[in-house]
Amino acid sequence: MNRSHRSRTVCSLCWLAVLIAQDAVSAQAACYNSPTAAVDSLRPGSLTAPVSSGGGYRVTTIQSDPLLGQRWVMIASCDHPERPVIAFQDQDVNSHEIPVVRIGDIVLLWKQEDLLRIEVAGVAEENGGLSKTIRVRLLHRNTDNQSSQEEFAGIVRGPSDVEMQP
Repeated sequence: MNRSHRSRTVCSLCWLAVLIAQDAVSAQAACYNSPTAAVDSLRPGSLTAPVSSGGGYRVTTIQSDPLLGQRWVMIASCDHPERPVIAFQDQDVNSHEIPVVRIGDIVLLWKQEDLLRIEVAGVAEENGGLSKTIRVRLLHRNTDNQSSQEEFAGIVRGPSDVEMQP
């Protein structure tokens, strides 16, 4: 293969890559009536149509959190790109809940009020994802009364982090 032919081949491949990239950008740059419509446009088989005139919202990026099993869709204003993006949690990904706290985990069980914060160590009695309610058994010190098992309900706020319910 001579040098001229190789240059044309490389040039053709570069041009093809530019065309593919433009298609991807133009598909992502489509603007929709609302942020929710922009997120819905990502779903397979979505019938959400882009806005034909100016304005609207578009998807800029999609970010994943593999630890918590969440996906965030970043939405920007088409008219005002200087405005901060809006982050929407993609519920389709989160419908398969990944436990943040597992049975047997040692957790910090806490309660916050105006001038008081209580924190105690406990053991998770069930698995729970973020914002899910689980049962937590308190860890006891060596006391005379070993028969009482204190158990509370709490909302999972993060790994090893459970807020006590009233």
